[in-house]
Amino acid sequence: MVGHVLRMDNSRTARQAAHWELIGYKRKPGRKRKNWVDVIIQNLRQMDLTWEEAELLAKDKAEWRRLEAHAAIQLRDELR
Repeated sequence: MVGHVLRMDNSRTARQAAHWELIGYKRKPGRKRKNWVDVIIQNLRQMDLTWEEAELLAKDKAEWRRLEAHAAIQLRDELR
């Protein structure tokens, strides 16, 4: 699901937003909420990929779709 963002030009807002950090912002005490990038990084770890590797792989749409399909099958099998 992140492939389309990784394929975007670096000047696009969505691509830039993936790397934004709010300086000086603090969450209320308690468990830290996950943001979109945290969830994506967690999913990539399950696929044994780094963010940088995902950026390279996402450039090839066919390969990226194959990886996504494989990850979906693994997740389905784990949930059974």
